[in-house]
Amino acid sequence: MARTIATSVIFLISCASLWAQNPIALEYNELKLREEFSDQNDNWTYMTTVENLYMPDKGDLFMHRNNLSSAYAFITKWKNEMRTFSIMTRVKLGPSETADQSIGIICLAQRDGKGGVVVEFNKFKQYRIKQLIGAYYRPISGTAEEQGWVKSGLVRAKEDYNELEVRVALPQVDVYINGKFAQSFDVANYGPGEMGLIIGPNTKAKADYFYVYSTADEAAKEEERIVENSQGTSTAEQLSKMRYDLEHKNRTISECETERIKAVSLLEEEKGQLLAENEKLALQNRQLAEFRDQVLVDIDEDVFLTLVENLKQEVVKNERLESQMQVYRDSLKQTHANYNKLKLALLDKSIAKGQKEKAEREKQVSIATKNEIEKELLDKKMMKEQEEWEKKNFKPGTAPTPAAPAQKKAATAAKLEKSDKVEQKPAAPTSGPLPVKVKKAEKQPD
Repeated sequence: MARTIATSVIFLISCASLWAQNPIALEYNELKLREEFSDQNDNWTYMTTVENLYMPDKGDLFMHRNNLSSAYAFITKWKNEMRTFSIMTRVKLGPSETADQSIGIICLAQRDGKGGVVVEFNKFKQYRIKQLIGAYYRPISGTAEEQGWVKSGLVRAKEDYNELEVRVALPQVDVYINGKFAQSFDVANYGPGEMGLIIGPNTKAKADYFYVYSTADEAAKEEERIVENSQGTSTAEQLSKMRYDLEHKNRTISECETERIKAVSLLEEEKGQLLAENEKLALQNRQLAEFRDQVLVDIDEDVFLTLVENLKQEVVKNERLESQMQVYRDSLKQTHANYNKLKLALLDKSIAKGQKEKAEREKQVSIATKNEIEKELLDKKMMKEQEEWEKKNFKPGTAPTPAAPAQKKAATAAKLEKSDKVEQKPAAPTSGPLPVKVKKAEKQPD
């Protein structure tokens, strides 16, 4: 147990010494690569595919990784042979609904594919530093549980640009975020490697620039290496290069000749068009000159000026009349529209009045018909009662009694009073049946 604790203490002390090492105190003032992403050049492999889109856009490099599971390293074709250098870039994340989008720098990517360093940040104001070991990444910052992500106030919001700087003096690497020191660490057995930008899965981002600096000493060493490499080039390689250059020049000359022939053909065609237009203009000039000589030869200059002035006044007068005519047309059009509106309103009013009168007539006819039917039914009822009364009070072959019973007379009078639409009838003679007036219902006109 004590041995385990001692081992842990030694590990913590070594880690503390690793994190507490002094930052690199070198001046990186020799510009080796300056990329503003204003247009396409030979330093990058621009592409437009289903999963990747990397194109200059209004002074920025627009990047879109359309893959949900893996990141992509956008490596520059500029070759780095320096062991002491600095990379600076200014990048920001675009809008996205996923949580795992990220953008950053990849550097010291070893040519055997078994090493590299990545510095990136996400939209949660976190940064991460990780090292490529074999086919896997090992987090250098943070913890394994957090996958190396570290919450830091150095990282700005996702809508803002963040400036990342990686200073390298192998084996030491320093990381700066927005001009402030973030972390320092060592990478063992690393040589000069490739560099570029790395974009996370399903991420949209922009890069403002990408600069590479070195120290004065490293710049001098690089020049010496270039001279040594050029001196060590074999004669066969030089001849191969000369042959390639000669073939390239021959192809260029052939292409230039083809372009020259095309240009000459186009110029000849344009020349023919210009000659035809010149001839047409010359003919028009001759016609105008003939008109001037034939018509205006005997006209005095003052008379000509007077005619021109009169013509001008006529033109102005015609324009004024045309303007007035347009006003009259607009007024007539408006009057016609108002007339149509008034006509429609009167028609609607007449239709409504006719419908109202028709409804009133139909109502009056309905009431009159109802009264006639009620009166006819009442008359039939009275005739039936009269017949029943006669059958009851008179026997066949006998004359009617001198007078009708008083009860029947009273009942008949009461029934006659119940109808407010039927006239009062005079009392019937006692010696015969009561007279009944029957009137059929007449059809009223519509």
